[in-house]
Amino acid sequence: MKRLFTLACAFFAVLAACAQGFVWLDTVHDFGSFSEDIGLARCTFRAVNTSDKPIAVISARANCGCTHPEYPKAAVQPGDTLKVSVAYDAKGRPGRFEKKVYVDTGDGISTTLRVKGTVIGAPSSLSGRYPVDAGKARFSATVIPFGETLKGRVAQGVVKGYNTTSDYIEPRVEGLPKYVDVNIRPEKVPPGEQFVVSATVTTDRCSRWGFVTDSLFIVPDKDSDTRVPVSTVVIIREDFSRLTPGERAKAPHASVSEKTLDFGMFSRNDSPASLKFKITNSGENPLLIREVSSPDKSLAIKVSEMKIKKNKSANVEVTFDPQVLGNAELLNARITVITNDPDNPVQMVRVVGEPQ
Repeated sequence: MKRLFTLACAFFAVLAACAQGFVWLDTVHDFGSFSEDIGLARCTFRAVNTSDKPIAVISARANCGCTHPEYPKAAVQPGDTLKVSVAYDAKGRPGRFEKKVYVDTGDGISTTLRVKGTVIGAPSSLSGRYPVDAGKARFSATVIPFGETLKGRVAQGVVKGYNTTSDYIEPRVEGLPKYVDVNIRPEKVPPGEQFVVSATVTTDRCSRWGFVTDSLFIVPDKDSDTRVPVSTVVIIREDFSRLTPGERAKAPHASVSEKTLDFGMFSRNDSPASLKFKITNSGENPLLIREVSSPDKSLAIKVSEMKIKKNKSANVEVTFDPQVLGNAELLNARITVITNDPDNPVQMVRVVGEPQ
């Protein structure tokens, strides 16, 4: 009996409270995902005057300038409905938001209204941060520069992405080089949200040295036909920091016999021609040739041996094919020679020529 009396008191207390002022039908509105191009997103909150007296809204203010409440200046009669309109300005504000509007009414009550949602950025707003358009997503870059790192260490780089759709997407990566690992977070990207493609280079798994370029593909979603090519760039150097003074004194010493290879005048229809230079080791320990290469596709390079004993040399044959030179005005290339010489690990040989 006592319990029933307590519940009855609570019930009538609620009715009494309701009879004193506004009862809000809702205090939270979720816009969901919508395009920035909409501009102003509007909603209306409603409250019923359950008292026996007219009640007016004294003030309605938002917690930021991007949210604009509007309310009637006249008092709301008993039994009538108050309507408070709230507009959120999405222009220039891509991403998730949640804003508050504080409504003070003449019944002495302050009510907090909330609007929330996710603005999917328009191309004009996203182009600065995400200039690469890939349909369901946009990306910050198509190159991951890992910088310079020592052999045996790791290097990291990132590409940022943005979900331009009103649905979740699941980006993935294809065609990874064997020495590159990738992690995408979050794996499932909400509408209008950013994601990060984090890549790690493990240099021990890379057989190349110096300036190493490769590529991979980012697919914006599991059912997407779009594949965004992304270049990876890392400079791998040898770590000589652990050499003792004695080891350094006996270290190999590399020298090249030519600083410039000149193919002279040539016709673009000429057959391939070859020139040679030598790499000599004047140090005590064997000289290891890590790499001899050139980015110029008109040059083919052949090294006679990759390990050179004291006072011995290796021959490097450079073959130039004018027909592969393309529309370049001149032959002006560089060959990079990378060795385990701690004092001079990288040397350059220039390759020149001029069309007739």
